[in-house]
Amino acid sequence: MDNSSILEFIGEGGFGKVAKCVNMNTNENTAIKILKDVNNYAKEVKMLEKLRTLDPEKNNLVRFMDSFIVDDKSCIAFECLDRSLLDLMVQREERYTLNEIRPITRQLLVALDALKGIGLLYTDLKLDNVMLVNHQDEPFRVKLIDFGLAMPASDVREGMIVQPYAYRAPEVSLGLPISAAIDMWSLGCVLACLFFCQNIFNGESSYDVMNTICCLLGQPQDHLLDGGKNTQRYFKRNRCPPNSRWRLKTPVEYKKENDNQLRLPEWEFDYIRNLADAVDIFSNAIDEVEVEDTRAFLNLLQMLLNPDAEMRITPEEALEHSFVTMSHLED
Repeated sequence: MDNSSILEFIGEGGFGKVAKCVNMNTNENTAIKILKDVNNYAKEVKMLEKLRTLDPEKNNLVRFMDSFIVDDKSCIAFECLDRSLLDLMVQREERYTLNEIRPITRQLLVALDALKGIGLLYTDLKLDNVMLVNHQDEPFRVKLIDFGLAMPASDVREGMIVQPYAYRAPEVSLGLPISAAIDMWSLGCVLACLFFCQNIFNGESSYDVMNTICCLLGQPQDHLLDGGKNTQRYFKRNRCPPNSRWRLKTPVEYKKENDNQLRLPEWEFDYIRNLADAVDIFSNAIDEVEVEDTRAFLNLLQMLLNPDAEMRITPEEALEHSFVTMSHLED
């Protein structure tokens, strides 16, 4: 940072701060992440070094420039980007259209496919971590940022808790095997949030998320619940099973057994019967073309948000989906 001057602090979180700086030698703006924990610094730099094998422009990943320690401060320098998808949504106070969601979807799929190709799980996909490059000059050109929680697939273990509540795949909560499929679940949550202008899975607690998953997508199948190490945290065995050997615990049962102080607020998506109904309620489609496009988006969303990780669509498959390719609109 000795040849850089801080212009302003543009972000702050549990990790530390992000400063917008200008390189005095090149006059180039950079974003310097100043981390509190040296262990987090070492872990993130290790992941970023792995990313050097990938073209950041081609694969829609933030460009890692340098890492250094100055005055006991651990710093990582990146290219300076515009703002996050969340910032833009808040500023506009409106939902993203399908024609805006489509290019974002394609770019994030390319990024996740590249990460999967080098054996990395991102584990922290959310609106805050998708940045617009330069929205005025390149509308909806995005890059994935913040690799502080990324990890090699070989380091993943059953029972690990990763991902924020609202973006957490059911296999993580249930204690099932974890794979790159968790990032595709989070992508589904991101796209849903862009469409609905709010999270469809409430982020108050892991029970809230599981409850909404069961309401919108259906209860995970018995073979998944049977194998989950944490299934009994959320489900009870049915004494007289009509269709399933398991049933979701009521909010009262969950609170009594886990945390009586936990607040379980009502969530509007709890009262919508399924994902198709939710999309239909929020859709603004007014002609046949828009209706067809909405159907394609819903189909991709259902494939991303499949509670069974083995059945969830992969990045490579999703890049060929009609919503992305627009093949359903060719006529």
